[in-house]
Formats: sequence, structure tokens, C-alpha cells
Amino acid sequence: MFNFDLSLDIESHLLKNPQCSEYAIITHLQSLGRLGKNVLSTPLSLFRCHFLIHNALYRLQYLAHSHKKYQISISSIHITLSAYDTSTQLTSTLSGRSDLNPHSNLGLFYLDLTQLNQTKEQDVNRLLDQFWKDFFNPQQKIQALNTLEIHQDEHSKIDFKGIKKQYRRLVMLHHPDRGGEACQLIAIQQAMQCLEHYYT
Repeated sequence: MFNFDLSLDIESHLLKNPQCSEYAIITHLQSLGRLGKNVLSTPLSLFRCHFLIHNALYRLQYLAHSHKKYQISISSIHITLSAYDTSTQLTSTLSGRSDLNPHSNLGLFYLDLTQLNQTKEQDVNRLLDQFWKDFFNPQQKIQALNTLEIHQDEHSKIDFKGIKKQYRRLVMLHHPDRGGEACQLIAIQQAMQCLEHYYT
């Protein structure tokens, strides 16, 4: 069902479509015959497809960064390819791009092919069940808003533009380069990722 190295085809697609979704990459790979037409039909095949795409994306991200070729930002919402940025890590954080960390938990997970081979259908079903429980947990949304110091009352409406503005303000305030705490910055980034699901 899968050809393991999808990186060249994904890179080619991103160079022509520098901002796209994971689904757009999947449909592109299907059109090339690199992924089967039924690749999203079961939870396990969906997981394997997702894993191989992210394995390729993280390899491209690290290689492109080490060769100062371009930058790839990977999030659950979209994938963005941009010109290599020689400015500081703070600037990339404020602009909304993912920080490149060769030891990030996500990067290490997707680069380890044993995770692909060891994950069984019951594991995927358990992960999906937990995802939906978390996704529809209103307390999680409230906690994320509180982390970003955003408080809603009956007279105010929260929009994503305001959330992004507050996120950038807090990143600047709490960034370690400016004397902030790394753990607080991580909490702010996790809260932002959570709120992206609710407000975009």
C-alpha cells in the first residue's frame, strides 16, 4: 500500500504550493499513484498514511534547515514552506512558524519508523477515542483561554485574530531570550495549538 519515502514528491508539491493542508498532500500523492485511493478508509490505514507523510515532512524540515535551503512549518492545520530565515529564533516564533527542534517529541516520534510498524489497529482506535474526548472537552478550551489570559464574559466575543494578537504578546513577554521561562512559553504554544482547533 505504501512506498516509504514520500519526501521527493512532497517537496515537489510544496515548492509549487507553499501553503497547503495535509489532505492536499494526500490527494496529490494519490494522483501520482504513491498512495492508494482507499488510504483513508480505515483508522489504521489513515494513521499509516499520516505517519509516512509526517516522517517525510520532518526529514525535509531537518535537511532543508541544515543546508539552509528553506523552512517548513508543520502544524495540525497546515504545512508551510518558506524561504530560509537567518533571523533569530524569537522572530520565527513571533511570526507563527514552528521552532525547529531536532529533539522535539513529535519530530522524534515521526522519524522513528518502529512507531509505524508497532502501532496496531487497537492502538489507533484508542488514540482516536482519546482525541475526540479531548477535542470536545469544553474545560480544555477554557484552560487554553486562561493560559493566554483571555477571559470571555457575556458581552464580549472571542475571535481568532484577537487570540493570535494575545499569543504573540505573551510569546514576546515570556520568551527565554527576553528572560522568560521556557516552560511558560511551551504552555502558551500548547494553548494556541488547542485553540486553533476551536477558532479556525
